[in-house]
Amino acid sequence: MQLFAHDVPELPFPDDTDTLQVLWCPLDHEPYSQPHPIVRWRKAEEVGSLLTKAPEPDPDSDDSYLPMACVLSPERVEEYPDGWELPDELGARIWAWEKDASNSDDLSYFSHLSAAPGSKVGGWVDWIQDPVQFECGRGHEMAHLLTIASWELDIKSGRRWAPIEERPLLTPHAPEEVQNPTDLMIQDAGSLYMFVCLECPERPVDYISQGS
Repeated sequence: MQLFAHDVPELPFPDDTDTLQVLWCPLDHEPYSQPHPIVRWRKAEEVGSLLTKAPEPDPDSDDSYLPMACVLSPERVEEYPDGWELPDELGARIWAWEKDASNSDDLSYFSHLSAAPGSKVGGWVDWIQDPVQFECGRGHEMAHLLTIASWELDIKSGRRWAPIEERPLLTPHAPEEVQNPTDLMIQDAGSLYMFVCLECPERPVDYISQGS
């Protein structure tokens, strides 16, 4: 993945950088049987000659970690904390609202309003399992940098999060390309979460993956 400051200025770029590159080794790494990501903060004008063809992957690579090449079109959305990070009282009120018969549209806070599913930069984490708190080597609390997900959405959440142009495709027999356009599979339909320290000037990154 490659992101530029002119497309996503909210990213915490270190001084004198404007490009975020995320690479990974497409083999299982311990302790979570996940690809091993490497982050590079760079300055675009200092990048040398560009490759005209992507290198062939190692024959031992796990196919599920080799994404389909695609162009990113960032879109900003508004979201709210998922159930793990809501105060107990507020969570109880939301559950009560969802069970109320007057909610005739079958809307769900957790599917349609809270943390957006799929691959994204920043925002609230759409945890699959229990939340994990990260600290950098200097003891600073780290913030969500990005999520790389196996599935972008499902039929239910697609009512809110799918691009308008693709919503007619979200049928019970929707093609996988709609829900999983990159053809990635991390653990068991899981996600890889990356966190960054906003206090350290070099912006160190840590990560974890979770499966369903």
